[in-house]
Amino acid sequence: MIEEKGIMKREKWLFWGWLIIVVVFNVIPLGKETNRSLSGNKIYQFRLDYVVHSLTFLVFAWIWVLGKIMNVCWFEGNEVLKFGGIVFISALGFELLKIFIPYRTFNPLDMMANLFGAILSMLFILISHREH
Repeated sequence: MIEEKGIMKREKWLFWGWLIIVVVFNVIPLGKETNRSLSGNKIYQFRLDYVVHSLTFLVFAWIWVLGKIMNVCWFEGNEVLKFGGIVFISALGFELLKIFIPYRTFNPLDMMANLFGAILSMLFILISHREH
């Protein structure tokens, strides 16, 4: 039983750790070369950084599924709602945070890409929750 609690604790840190990593990457200044390589690569007028934004929040679905495989209870009561709510609010908030950071630029299309990834993640979480 003690080992199971250690596994649960480790899986929960994966969720919170990824959330912290996403915050840090939204706050720290990126080099001009990184910005140029992400925004300059266009696939049929679609910027690659929009895919990166979406995948950033889609990772939460993988964390959810991994946690469920390990029998992690993410939150006491309304687990899906709380987990999905944090992901959704983070998708909005992390881009809105850039309004207040002088060296970062708010981009509504980036926020839409964040929300697309968060909504897709929440759909996978709901499907996973119904299957288990």
